[in-house]
Amino acid sequence: MSTEKAGSGFDRAIVIGASMAGLLAARVLSQHFAEVVVVERDELCDNPDHRKGVPQGRHAHALLCQGQAIMAELFPGLFEDLVAGGAQRVDMGAQAAWLHFGKWKARHRSGLASYYQSRPFLEWKVRQRVKAIANVRFIRGDVVRLLAAESSDKIGGALIRPRGDAAVAPEPSPMYADLVADASGRASHMPRWLEELGYEKPRESQVRINGGYATRLYRRPATVPFERQVVILYPNPPYTCRIGYIFPIEGDRWLVTLGSRFADYPPTDEDGFLAYAKSLDAPDIYDAIRVGEPLSDIVGNRFKANRWRHYEQLARFPQGLVVMGDALCSFNPAYGQGMTTCALEAQALDMCLGKAAAGGTRSARVLADRFRRQAGDIVKTPWLLATSEDFRYAQTEGKRPFWMSALTWYTRKIHQRSALDSVVYGAFLRVMQMVDPPTRLFRLSIVRRIFSPAGVAEQSTKVALTKVTSAQPERR
Repeated sequence: MSTEKAGSGFDRAIVIGASMAGLLAARVLSQHFAEVVVVERDELCDNPDHRKGVPQGRHAHALLCQGQAIMAELFPGLFEDLVAGGAQRVDMGAQAAWLHFGKWKARHRSGLASYYQSRPFLEWKVRQRVKAIANVRFIRGDVVRLLAAESSDKIGGALIRPRGDAAVAPEPSPMYADLVADASGRASHMPRWLEELGYEKPRESQVRINGGYATRLYRRPATVPFERQVVILYPNPPYTCRIGYIFPIEGDRWLVTLGSRFADYPPTDEDGFLAYAKSLDAPDIYDAIRVGEPLSDIVGNRFKANRWRHYEQLARFPQGLVVMGDALCSFNPAYGQGMTTCALEAQALDMCLGKAAAGGTRSARVLADRFRRQAGDIVKTPWLLATSEDFRYAQTEGKRPFWMSALTWYTRKIHQRSALDSVVYGAFLRVMQMVDPPTRLFRLSIVRRIFSPAGVAEQSTKVALTKVTSAQPERR
């Protein structure tokens, strides 16, 4: 490891964590720094195996369309490679069956395609591409603390303890850098590290749901018991709260995830898992897996709360430091926003670095404040989308904005009309996929359709269905 003095002005960036946020950060930083060092505590094998440091990795994941677009630009050919390896490309309007509020969404060709694969497979393919970048290197270790630079109010690097097979852990040693990016996830130590350097801890917003998930892999049969490729069963708030997913993934497999809120955790035994699937608001997932061929054990995971650490609100913040991914804000995993939010943050980081370079500095001295403000703006939309759904339940703990009841009333109308009107559903899909801002749903043309007579909406859906290869089944 380097033993250069902090603040010596060499051009290195350190990334803490090699999950999706860290990999995307490393890809962007490689364009601006002579060297990028990714520090990861897990051993990174050259295969798509599950990693201990990503406990949610075994469960259902979605990469939204906006995230796909950014990642396709960062990694040309990535999605072609994923499909070649068995990932499934799915039109979210025509090939995904989605039940919500007791109604199936209107079927139509949306033009919004999502790619379905396991999280470890996607992460492995991205990691292969990052590892191939000449000025990026990975080391296995733990970041013990941050190092202050000789100049005031700047991070100069990190103290790192290598990991390995030695019986006695080696002593940590310093690595100096112009920029440190914290992508270490929900367990980030950044608030404590900042306190150790004399800064305030960020204020936290929490919306507690005490959620839990259980997942099992099944062989995907040649003839499936439903017409579409993806099945999503959401509840009918506030009366039910259990959810279920069937996603097609690489290896001709189904990834089946069940979950709920408020400590209503799905069982991880055979009979309990099946009974839980049977209790969902529609029988589709149960009918599929009760005769399916299991390929794995049932694994569980729990998620306590949506949490946003408000670094953007700190009056004083060190230069040469950025925080991103779940280390900044983690959402209810049910909505699949995490990876796309990371991609948007990486895009913002790239733009901030470009502006810093154009302004005549390569030391990232003006980067931290600019990025944390932009990252705070990025987080606002997925935070609103996630917490507004969670706040449909009285049991959800957290500060409710005074306007939340009006918003959940209106969005319930959107969901209900989405069962009849493909135009409304298409607009909602674009917002959900983070392609369009939520304001799209408040346009006069959409409001009129939401409150129009049912016959008008039904006619628009019939027109949309003529563009799909076959009509929507009665239940799905």
